Amino acid sequence: MSHYAIIDLGTNTCNLLISRLLPNGKTETLYDRKLPVKLGRGGIHKNILLPDAIERGIKVLQNHAITIATYGVSNIKVIGTSALRGAANRNEFLLLVKEMLGWEIEIIDGELEAALIFRGVTLTLPESIGKYLIVDIGGGSTEFILAQDNRMIWKKSFNIGIARALETIQMSDPLTSDEITKFENWFDDHLTELWDICKQHHPSILVGCSGAFDTFMDIYEQEEPDLKIRNISEFPLVNYRKIHEQLIKSDHETRAKMRGMDKMRVEMIVIASVFTNFILQRLQINKLLHTHNSLKEGAMDRFITNGI
Repeated sequence: MSHYAIIDLGTNTCNLLISRLLPNGKTETLYDRKLPVKLGRGGIHKNILLPDAIERGIKVLQNHAITIATYGVSNIKVIGTSALRGAANRNEFLLLVKEMLGWEIEIIDGELEAALIFRGVTLTLPESIGKYLIVDIGGGSTEFILAQDNRMIWKKSFNIGIARALETIQMSDPLTSDEITKFENWFDDHLTELWDICKQHHPSILVGCSGAFDTFMDIYEQEEPDLKIRNISEFPLVNYRKIHEQLIKSDHETRAKMRGMDKMRVEMIVIASVFTNFILQRLQINKLLHTHNSLKEGAMDRFITNGI
């Protein structure tokens, strides 16, 4: 059986997915883990990778390389997103990775990132679902895909990831109502294309994937011990809003102690929730779904199917 590894090197996290192709043509996940990398910290607005970010990037890739070797994987694909595509000095990092690990990193543009997210998410969605909007909140960029019954209508990657937001607007601990307004205005100013396309198509469902949405759902699971998380799960809006209120009123120490909180997201989860709540209200969404599938699953499906 063939084994495959996808590394998704993002602005905040570096994700590793290892799968194998079964004789019946189906794919089985063997390993799935995210590690913190903070590749964009301190440099994302200057379009550079700072020396400590480069060091963190190399270390996390070396860590994943050990895991890949343990599983005996020879089919390896490394993908870089927002922090790398925007960094003027990315070649320094790419050459180091090539030198030390022998890996070429495919830096994908926002269009392909959105397309791969769509590919990953639709592996979990039923075919007849109506009109929906996928959102993947990243550190450097956020991708939106508008679709109907798993047929894409529109996609766009916006450079408004949470790491960028936090380097643009100062955040108190806990967040103030004035700061929430500033963040919402900043998001609003950057999303004109999204508002225009949604005004035409009126999606009623938001499908949240990866990152922040995984953490929202992990917190929800703690409150609902009998909840059975599937590939795609409804996240009742009343429960999401309860979590949102807890997050925006919390300080760093309180969030760090929350059951279900991903320690990598203690800092950024508040603004991710402000963003999510803003989108839900602005578009008058009445149903929220969650899926664990996103970019790395779409990239894995492309890798196994097309060999690229």
